[in-house]
Parts: sequence; structure tokens; C-alpha cells
Amino acid sequence: MEVNSLLNLGGPIVYILLVLSIYATAVILYKLHIFYKVQFFKSDQTAKSINLWLSNNHNDAYELINDINDPQAEVVSFAMYQLLKHKKLTTKTDNDIREEITRLSDERINSYSSNLNSLQVIATIAPLLGLLGTVFGMIEAFQQMEMAGKNVDPSILSGGIWEALLTTAAGLSVAIPIVVFESYFRNLIDTFKNNIENSVTKVLTSQIN
Repeated sequence: MEVNSLLNLGGPIVYILLVLSIYATAVILYKLHIFYKVQFFKSDQTAKSINLWLSNNHNDAYELINDINDPQAEVVSFAMYQLLKHKKLTTKTDNDIREEITRLSDERINSYSSNLNSLQVIATIAPLLGLLGTVFGMIEAFQQMEMAGKNVDPSILSGGIWEALLTTAAGLSVAIPIVVFESYFRNLIDTFKNNIENSVTKVLTSQIN
């Protein structure tokens, strides 16, 4: 079926779904670009640097991690820099460093999580909009049957029903891929968060010991 035919049969609901799908597609492409740019899709690249740090090769570890271009390395690099800068940590200094690391980590996580809530909202309302369009279509089909009276043609009802169901199909078609990408992005961010926490904990713990 041609797109124009679908839009004409589906009515305003399909136009709304089309706009939502365009916005969602733009967000998904933008997130993919950003994640690729900061190497989000690669496995933990800080492991070698962390191992050097744990082996007391602090300067080599710091130099190596500065050559890595990803947000996790940025946070871990900051932690290493602070520990190299303060050879002996007081309780206050240690708390200040931890707070700053947490702030930096949360800032990065919030940045990469931006617009994911909008995808979640679209994935939730798209099927509901499709169902609403179907309900309106069914109402119209039954009104046509009522006006036909005794001369009811079954094709009127069947034709009205399948046209009405088009909006439900359109709503699901919009929602399903959005759910997949939104879930994938959140999993990436959760992994990123866990990797940061583990790496920073190793660095800080080794320094204390």
C-alpha cells in the first residue's frame, strides 16, 4: 500500500504517528552518532591502564589512559590525576575527590541519557494513538451500517474494520523499533556506569592500600 493511501485512510492519527516517528528516528540517529564518536560500543578500554595502576606504575597508567578517547577513560583519568597530585590523602581531600568524581560521572551519564525519556514516551503513546484511531474508525464503520439500514452490505463493515485497524498497525510499527533502540541505549549507559564505578573503585582502593 502506498504511503499516501495509508495517510488518507488512517486520517489525522497516522499523520501524528508519522511526525512522532520522524522525531524518534532523528533522536536515534543522533544517539548512535554520539555513542560511536565517543567509542561507546567498544569494550572496556581502560583495563590495561588500570592494571598498570594496580602494579604501581602510576605514571605509565596515567599516560596510557590519556590516549584513550572515551567518557569512562575521562573520569578514571581525572581520578588518577587527583591521586597523583595528592600523594598523601587526608580524609577531607579523599572525600572531596570522591565527590568530584561522582559529579563528573553523573554529568556524563546524564548527558548520554538525554532524550531517552522522550523515546520512552513515544514508544508508550504510539500504540495508544493507533488504538484510538482504530476506535474512531470502528465508530465510523458502524455509523455507516446504521445509515444503510436493512440494505447493509457486509463489505461496508469489513472494509471499515480493516481501514480502522491500519492505525493500530501504524502505532505498533512506530513503537516496536523505538522500544528496541531505547532499551539498547539504556543498557549501554548502565554498562558505562558500572564500568566507571568498578574502575574508579580499583584506583581509589589501591591508593588507600
